[in-house]
Amino acid sequence: MKNKGAALITVLLIVFIVMAIITNMTVKNYRVIKKLTNQKIETQAYSILFTAIDLARAGLLTSGATSKIDTLTDLWAQPIPKTSLLENIDMSGQIFDEQGKFNVNDLVINGNINRKAINQLSTLLGYLSIPTSLASSIAYYMAAPKYQSDIMSQYSTGNPAYRPSGRPLIDLSELMLVKGMRADWVYKLSFYLTAIPQPYSSYAIGYSKESNSQEDKKNQTSPPITDSTGMLININTASAEVIAAKSGIPLSIAQRAVASRNDKPFKTNEDITKFLRNNGIIASQDNGQNNINIDPSTLTTQSSYFTVHAVVDSGNYQFKWIALLYRNDRNGQWPKILWQHPE
Repeated sequence: MKNKGAALITVLLIVFIVMAIITNMTVKNYRVIKKLTNQKIETQAYSILFTAIDLARAGLLTSGATSKIDTLTDLWAQPIPKTSLLENIDMSGQIFDEQGKFNVNDLVINGNINRKAINQLSTLLGYLSIPTSLASSIAYYMAAPKYQSDIMSQYSTGNPAYRPSGRPLIDLSELMLVKGMRADWVYKLSFYLTAIPQPYSSYAIGYSKESNSQEDKKNQTSPPITDSTGMLININTASAEVIAAKSGIPLSIAQRAVASRNDKPFKTNEDITKFLRNNGIIASQDNGQNNINIDPSTLTTQSSYFTVHAVVDSGNYQFKWIALLYRNDRNGQWPKILWQHPE
């Protein structure tokens, strides 16, 4: 009986071992299959996303070559709803005009504080019910490191301690590192601000050159001051708040311009000047807010910088991609991809 019992235990042990081996092989095979499936889905998704970016480039190329202005009624500005491409694979996306936003990188030019841009951003922050002092805080956070001694202690004594960037922003999320900034403000500002790389050496379409006064150049103990218009704002695509803050015109007039463009977009700079004149606004006059002079030259009807947001849904997976495009001219050249990455 003992021998029979021992034999039965041995058989059960062998069966258990065999079952364990089979189970382990099954799990490993499932993981391998799952991994291969995920890789296939990911490869398909990114292939579609890259194609979507090229389609956006083609659309902007065609739009630029066939029209001298950019508006929110253009085909490129219409969102692409979720569209089925392959079995269980959908794509959606949208192009946004970045020249419809204020470029935060205009606050600092070649490491130097741009006081005109600070005044403009301060005005915009006021319209958005965000502390206007943050305009200077952001500018000094980005200023050349040799000019940051006045604010360094705010950052070096924090927990954790870190240093101001001392460079232009790459992404708006970096605003969270500015002392005094809040997450809800960064989210709100994402609809009104952009972080476009500056064409420091050669000024691209949509930019205005800066000038330094001799008086400003004398004192180098603080960041040298410059007065640059920076990136021009497209009056046909920007919000009333951005238009007013950038150009210095009263917000009520900017709101009137936004309502007017829906029926009749601005086609030339002369159209902008005529509209302002018809509404009692004269260039270079004081708008009565923070001593800001009205400057219609900060406004344009064309755009060069766009972001493309593409989304691919595949079953339970979702892939997002974003790219910054630069359309150099309207003569049929493909817009350049300045950067792209998962969103």
